[in-house]
Amino acid sequence: MAVDTIYTVAGGAWFQDTLNGVAAFFNSRAGDSLIAMATAVSVIVGAATYIRTRNIMDLVKWAGFYVLVIAVLVGDKRNVQIIDLSEPAAIYQVDNVPTGLAAPASLITRIGAGMAQVYDFVFARPDALTYSKTGMLFGAQLAAGSSDFRFSEPEIQRMFSDYVHNCVVGDIMLNNKYSIGDLMNSTDPYALIFSKPSPLRGLYDKNRNFLTCEQATTKINTDSGDISGRNMFPFLQQVLNRMHGFTNQVFGPTNGASTALFTEMLGDSYNYFHGNSMTSTEIIRKNVVMNGLRSGLESFSAQNGDTAGLVNTATQTSMAKMRLSQATSASIAANTLPVMHSVLLGMTMALFPVLIVLAVVSSLSWTIIKGYIYTIAYLQMWPILFSILNHAMNFYLQGKLNGTAVTLATFDQVQNTYSDIGTTAGWLALSIPFIAWGMVKGLGQVVSQAGNYLGQTLQSASTQSSSQAIDGNWSYNNMTTGNVQGNKWDTNYSHREGHMTNQLESGATKTLTSSGQQVFNNAESISKLPVDIMLGKTATSSWQKQQRDAISEAQSLSNSLSQTSSLATSQLNQWSQQRGNSDTTVSGTDTSTNSNLTKALNTIQSIGSRYARDENTTLAEGIRAAATKSQDMSAGAGGSAQISFDSDRQILGKVAGLATGMKGSVEGHLKTEYTGRSGSSHGTSSDLTHQGGTSKGFSAQELKDFRDAMDVVTSTRVTDSGSHTDNASSSLANQLSSTFSSLQSQASQFNDAVTRSHEYSQLASYAENNSANINQNYSQEFVGYVTSKRPGEADKLLSDAASPEVRAERDRMVQEFVEDRMKPQLLQEFEQNKGRTGDGIGGVGASSGHVDLQAEYAQQQGSMNALASANGVKQGNEVGADVQHRRNSAESQVDNDKNSVNSSGNSARTDYNRLQNEHEQGNKNFNDAKSAEEDRQKWDGGSGKGREELNKIKDDLQKRIDKS
Repeated sequence: MAVDTIYTVAGGAWFQDTLNGVAAFFNSRAGDSLIAMATAVSVIVGAATYIRTRNIMDLVKWAGFYVLVIAVLVGDKRNVQIIDLSEPAAIYQVDNVPTGLAAPASLITRIGAGMAQVYDFVFARPDALTYSKTGMLFGAQLAAGSSDFRFSEPEIQRMFSDYVHNCVVGDIMLNNKYSIGDLMNSTDPYALIFSKPSPLRGLYDKNRNFLTCEQATTKINTDSGDISGRNMFPFLQQVLNRMHGFTNQVFGPTNGASTALFTEMLGDSYNYFHGNSMTSTEIIRKNVVMNGLRSGLESFSAQNGDTAGLVNTATQTSMAKMRLSQATSASIAANTLPVMHSVLLGMTMALFPVLIVLAVVSSLSWTIIKGYIYTIAYLQMWPILFSILNHAMNFYLQGKLNGTAVTLATFDQVQNTYSDIGTTAGWLALSIPFIAWGMVKGLGQVVSQAGNYLGQTLQSASTQSSSQAIDGNWSYNNMTTGNVQGNKWDTNYSHREGHMTNQLESGATKTLTSSGQQVFNNAESISKLPVDIMLGKTATSSWQKQQRDAISEAQSLSNSLSQTSSLATSQLNQWSQQRGNSDTTVSGTDTSTNSNLTKALNTIQSIGSRYARDENTTLAEGIRAAATKSQDMSAGAGGSAQISFDSDRQILGKVAGLATGMKGSVEGHLKTEYTGRSGSSHGTSSDLTHQGGTSKGFSAQELKDFRDAMDVVTSTRVTDSGSHTDNASSSLANQLSSTFSSLQSQASQFNDAVTRSHEYSQLASYAENNSANINQNYSQEFVGYVTSKRPGEADKLLSDAASPEVRAERDRMVQEFVEDRMKPQLLQEFEQNKGRTGDGIGGVGASSGHVDLQAEYAQQQGSMNALASANGVKQGNEVGADVQHRRNSAESQVDNDKNSVNSSGNSARTDYNRLQNEHEQGNKNFNDAKSAEEDRQKWDGGSGKGREELNKIKDDLQKRIDKS
């Protein structure tokens, strides 16, 4: 099925609903019934016509129109696509639309829209100036709207006004940096006013901080998104609020794309009308600054222009009235004509079922079909005329503004030009419906009516203004409502000028004089009552100079009685806990040489020489053998048991050592040695000698002496020690004390003396006093008080000054008013002043803040625990557990060492027993040999003297053995 396209200026969704309703109607039983009724009526009318005329062509015409309407216009269905020019992105589809509606509407609307687009294409203007894309004078309205751009930030607006007052005006009037003419005619006022601002003058920001003009320049340029161009959306919103209803469709729904499109169209419009190449950011900044300058200069001073002549006044008044009339017409045209066009076209389509039913009647068919087509064609003339009018106005506006620089001096002229073009185009747009119908039916009469309408408008406005100028009666902004003039007679002369008086909400008046002063009058805002309620405040400043000399004598009596009692109670609770640790590492090397070095060396040489002589070796070999045997003898030459406990290796031992300075060590040593010798000689040529001993090469004493001598020669020690100490301590102290003391004393003293006195005084004084009084009138507040307390009697109490009863009641109300309203204020001031009596007096007091000591202790304890943990300090229970663990380890080690010592002692005891057995066996052998020798000597006839000497030697040797 073919698709027909219908173009509309606006309201595409509504057209879709309308066509859906028409299609649904003809596809329903209601449509069939209506066609049947129309067919019946058509048959009756056709038959009646034939009977009346007897003309066969009437039947043929009836049959032809019936077939055309029923079979072609209604019976054939087509699909329709609606394109809304105000919303090109939206496409609306409708199916099964009758051909009689779809075909002419599609053909004529396509011709109308195509012609409008052809006009726009031929005139070749930017999108903002093209009617088919943006509407009537969209670019002109956009450029005109930009001339009203102001600061969107209130704080920047206030700062800029202050900047104009204090910096711009100062540069003009004080420094003569530039003149007011330079500023008014400057094409870039932004660069002019912000160039080299004053470093001395300045303004205050919202926080009351003083900023110099230089600092204010930086702050305004930095903080203002309007000047920097960072934020374009507020200006887009201003345009949307003041322009025609299709602006949202032009810019689109999204903020980012709409802002970019707005800036592009603004730049195109401005450049087309003014012939410059400024960007949209520069345009907005320039217009914002110029409007800010105008606002600041107008608020700085009010300037009065020359009195205009009657002709000029009449001309300006007439133009103003015509502009207002045209502006009203333009506003109506911009808002109603596009909607009216869409509504009329939609109504024409919606009436198609009714019109097509009437068209079934052969006598009405041609008239209805022709009128239906004329109506659609008439409506399609509107867009073409709108496009032509838009081009004409844009072309005329470009000619008026081309080459005109936008400055403060030409700002009003440019705005008036935009306004005149817009209002004229709006007024002419109202005549487009009439001109469009004239294009269908004939233009002459319609154009004549349009010219008469414009002439009447101009003539009425100019005639009224001219009559006012001739009569000399001028009225501006006067409003008269319900005024009644009575019998008044006043021939006094009065002259007042230059004052502006406004009545405030309270009834008081505020007058602005011609010199700029403000005068307030509260006579009409304060009640005049029989009683005045005043509150006074006096400030006095005095200066006094006085000189006086005096001599006097006095008599006195004094009695005093004093009693003092005091009771004091104090309680102290204190908890302290301390933990710490220490690490110590000591490395050292020391070498010591005993002072007995010479003796030790002699001992080593003596023992080595004897061994070398006995063994027939060298001295070196003897020393080496002695050193080797002395080392071996330390383990096996005797029995030795040693038990040693070094308290420095335990934590508890260190503590005890630090406390007492003692160190314990236990050592046991057992050693025995025996040597016996006896001999006898007989004769000169023979001797008999027997010797027994337990010495092998070196005696034990010699080895011990050699080892001691080696130790004495050189002693070298290398010591590496390390210690780690953890300690923890806790203490809790509770203290409660109470003190009571009582002191009572009484003293009486009386002094009575007879004296003579002589007094001479001179006084000279000079006083100068200055005072300032502040009186506050509470009468009006008292009126409100009485009205609220006694509403029914307020008028009598506040106005009757003749009745004593009313006066008494009024006095009572005055007392209540003073108690309720004034006395609390006085007491409050008294308390405030009493609090200032100690100003300047230093003192020490308790802190005003009440600190939660437990929470503070917990917080500090947590901080100390965290700090101790961070530094590796262990908790108290961990320290105790560690100490106990180390003590257990030490005790276990001591037990192990004790077992080792006991084991070593048993080994030494075994060696001792073995040596003792050898000694006893040697002693036995010696005794046996001695006995044998004695017997032999007896047999040989030895003398008794020798025996006694031998026994004596034996006894001495035995004593020595027993002692050892």
